[in-house]
Amino acid sequence: MTARSQDIKAQDLEAASALPAPATARLRWPRLKGFEWFAFGFVALLIAAAVLVDVIPGLARPNFPYGDFSQPPEWSLNGLLGTDPLGRSILSRVLHGARTTLGIVAVATAIALAIGMTAGMLAGFYRGPVERAVDLYANTMASLPPILVILALIAVVGNSVLTMMLALGILDIGVYARIAKGGVIAQNDRDYVLAARAMGASDARILAREILPNLVPALTAIVPPLVAGLIITEGSLSFLGYGIPPPAPSWGGMIASSTDLLSRFPLLVVGPILAIVLTVYSLNTIGDSLARRLNDRNRNL
Repeated sequence: MTARSQDIKAQDLEAASALPAPATARLRWPRLKGFEWFAFGFVALLIAAAVLVDVIPGLARPNFPYGDFSQPPEWSLNGLLGTDPLGRSILSRVLHGARTTLGIVAVATAIALAIGMTAGMLAGFYRGPVERAVDLYANTMASLPPILVILALIAVVGNSVLTMMLALGILDIGVYARIAKGGVIAQNDRDYVLAARAMGASDARILAREILPNLVPALTAIVPPLVAGLIITEGSLSFLGYGIPPPAPSWGGMIASSTDLLSRFPLLVVGPILAIVLTVYSLNTIGDSLARRLNDRNRNL
């Protein structure tokens, strides 16, 4: 699922962000079942491994040879996924690539959330020209292929980690703005908002104290699949050679560097492909689980 296809899911959740409960309502933790246990556990384990990768005992450095070139998998920590054409441990590079990918995507998501939520809440609260400007931006970004947008930005400012973070963040600003705008419009005439206005509360206080807490459940459900889309986009850019410059490990870059040897050593791409597939699957499963719980809560109110 790309960042663009998830825009459709975001539009479906605009209605879900209209919560009739007061700002004190909270999203209860869903009862996990089946593959949801795997999804939550895998993401938690991946984040922990990405954070602690430098202190894992015995793990080889990602850019130094560990064994023979293109060595098949063996029962050892560094040889579990084999080695690449330069003799480096694929498992080590996958884990270090996870830290790189998750770090970039986390910063990009924070940028998109901060700007998108602010713009969307202002658009829904004040309407008029602010709303038209936000809608124009969101619709424009939704109509453009994400890869082309990022490549255009790279061509203007150059390729770097900062450029990648900004470009990925720009892609999702419109999605978060739409969710925020729909939630604010739905709550503008609620009793607790009208009561706050009657008591002389400022617009900033109403947005921050009365409306924003009720947007959090909808955001909780939509963030995981959007993060999954950013991971795919980042991996695609790295595969095309516009991502993290080598020799720094990245999942897409590891796949790209092994394409010439696939006919002889097909196992070279198993590690990074599994990492991408399982991460994206887990994030989408988490998003579906949280969205289902959100819908169940709204029906019970």
